Amino acid sequence: MKRVQFDRFGPPPEVLYLAEAPDPKPRPGEVLLKIRMRPINPADIAYITGRYVPPESWPASPGMEAVGTVAALGAGVVNVAIGQRCIVSRYRGTWADFMAVPAKALMPVADDLSDEVACQLSVNPLTALLLLQTVTRPGAIVQTAAGSAVGRLVNQIAARQGRTLVNLVRRADTAADLKARGCRHVILTSDQNWQDQVWEAAGGEPIIAAFDPVAGATGQALLAVLSKGGELILYGALSGEAVPVNAMQLAGNDLNVKGFWLAPWYATASREEKQRTFRELEDGFRQGQLSIPVAGVHPLADFKRGVEQALAPGRLGKVLLCE
Repeated sequence: MKRVQFDRFGPPPEVLYLAEAPDPKPRPGEVLLKIRMRPINPADIAYITGRYVPPESWPASPGMEAVGTVAALGAGVVNVAIGQRCIVSRYRGTWADFMAVPAKALMPVADDLSDEVACQLSVNPLTALLLLQTVTRPGAIVQTAAGSAVGRLVNQIAARQGRTLVNLVRRADTAADLKARGCRHVILTSDQNWQDQVWEAAGGEPIIAAFDPVAGATGQALLAVLSKGGELILYGALSGEAVPVNAMQLAGNDLNVKGFWLAPWYATASREEKQRTFRELEDGFRQGQLSIPVAGVHPLADFKRGVEQALAPGRLGKVLLCE
C-alpha cells in the first residue's frame, strides 16, 4: 500500500514523502479499514512540525481522522461488517491506503452523508459542539480564528442555539466571506478599536467566554474583553506561544483560563453517548444547518499539492485527500 510518512520534524513539503508499505493485517479485535478520504487538519501540520504529541516511532504517518470501508475483520470482531462505511478518529496514520484499528474505535456513518463530510465529522464539528456545551451561563461568546473550520461550525451551532457570538478574524476577505454566509458580528483584529467593537456587538450582554486556538498575545488580548467571571478557553496553540497572563487581572475580575481537548471525551464518553452525539451532528448536516466548505480535494499520491494548498494563507475551506 501507499503511505505518506516522515522521519524527522520540519516543514511538511520538505519532510513528507510517499512510501510503499506492507498492507497491515488486523489482529484480534481489529478491523482493516480501506481509507476513502481524510482531511488535512492544523493538528496534522503541528504533528509534522514537532508542535504536537510526538510520534511513538519513526517513520511516522500523519492523519488522525478519516472515512473508510471495512476490508477485513480480525478474530472476534462482531459489531461491524465487511463493506460497511465507518469513520475513525484519534488513531494516527490515516494518510495511507489502509490502516488496522480496534473495531471499537469505528463509528458507522449514514449512507446519505458524503465522504467529504464524513471524513471531517469526528474532529472539527465535534470540537465546535463540545466547546459550546462547556459554556452553561447566559451571555455572549467571542471567538478568534472564526474563519477556520471549527470557527465556522461554532457559528452555525451557536445560531441554532440562539447564542450571541462575536467573531474575530485577521483578513478582510475572510470577514466578507463570513458575513456573506450570514454571520452577524464579524470584527477585524487589525482595527485599533476591535475590543470596543466586541463590547458593542455583545449588545449589553456579559461576555462570558472566549474560544481561542491561537494562544500567545491573542489569548492575552481576549482576557481584556471578558466580563467578570468569564473564561478563556484555549483549544489550540497555532502561534506556538504561551499566553502571558497578569495574575491581578485574573484575580481582580474572577477570570479563568482553561484548556479544551477532545481526547478526554473520547476516553470517557460511553459508546451510547458517542453514537448520540454523532447522530446529532449528522442530522445537522443532513438538514443543511451545518456545513463545512471544501477548498480542494487531491489524491493521496498528490498529497504535496494538498499540503501546499492547506498551508496557503487566505484559504476558505478544508483541503481533503482522497483515494
